[in-house]
Amino acid sequence: MQLPKAFLRLIENLLIAAFVVMIIMVFGNVVLRYLFNSGITVSDEASRMIFVWLTFGGAFLVALEGGHLGMTTVVQMLGLRGRWFARLLAEGLSLLCMTLLVWGCWLQSSINFSNLSPVLGVPTAVFYLAGLACGLGIGLLNIVTLIKLLSGRLPPDQLITGAESEELAAFEAHNQERPRS
Repeated sequence: MQLPKAFLRLIENLLIAAFVVMIIMVFGNVVLRYLFNSGITVSDEASRMIFVWLTFGGAFLVALEGGHLGMTTVVQMLGLRGRWFARLLAEGLSLLCMTLLVWGCWLQSSINFSNLSPVLGVPTAVFYLAGLACGLGIGLLNIVTLIKLLSGRLPPDQLITGAESEELAAFEAHNQERPRS
């Protein structure tokens, strides 16, 4: 699925800015506590909230790039038909997991809209909305891929998805460098 580059860049920049804010708040709070025996009251709550959104936002971006760990070594051993079924199974199970995530986050956020965080006064549903947004995004990616897969529009080179482990990539790079006799 192709999202506009400006939209992706916006998400990346928002995540980077949030990460910088979180680092400044946590580091500033540590310095204030140890040197001046005081602290930033909202730092703990705000940094926790930012961290949850960073985690789910990062998971969505990695899913968009196909960078989550996969069993690429096993899938590469399969033939074309086996790779097709493996991708179908992976996308279907991922969609099931995203459905459960969205459903659970929806229920939790609807319950927690009236519960306010003690310091910020923000509804604690904000935590669950991050999971809801991530689940909807990755679920949409799964649906688009399943449609392409079932309609035969997914190219064979895209049947294997996921990042390899670093050890496997290093091993394959080493084997490609050696001349074979």
